[in-house]
Formats: sequence, structure tokens, C-alpha cells
Amino acid sequence: MQTIQINDRETENYINSVYGKNITNLVDDFLLFVKTEIVSSELKKGLDEVESYKNNKTNLTDATDFLSELKSAD
Repeated sequence: MQTIQINDRETENYINSVYGKNITNLVDDFLLFVKTEIVSSELKKGLDEVESYKNNKTNLTDATDFLSELKSAD
């Protein structure tokens, strides 16, 4: 379990005005934010890989090679 300490009056006031004592909704929204950041990071990584491919800086592997890599990771 993590504890987050906020030392910013404006942010604290906003959280209190939106969530009040409803910690469940605050945590749910925070988790949604974190998941969105994870997906955004993965998308950026994928777009960077596409750009690298477009600039002939990387080669694509075929599905068989990819499946072999996954199987060997077990």
C-alpha cells in the first residue's frame, strides 16, 4: 500500500471540493489516471518503434519469430 502526501494547498482544496470524504472515488480516479499513463507510455513506445522502422533503423520480426521469443521466455 502506498501513501501519498500532498503539500500543495490548491491541490488539497480541489481534492476536498471534488471528493470530500469519498476516498473510494478518489482512489478509483487515481488508479484510472495511473492506468492511462501506462497505456500512454506503451503507445508512445509503439509510435517510436514505428518511426524507427520508417527510418530503416529497425527490422520487423514475423509472427513465427515473435511466438518463438514468447515461448522461450517461459
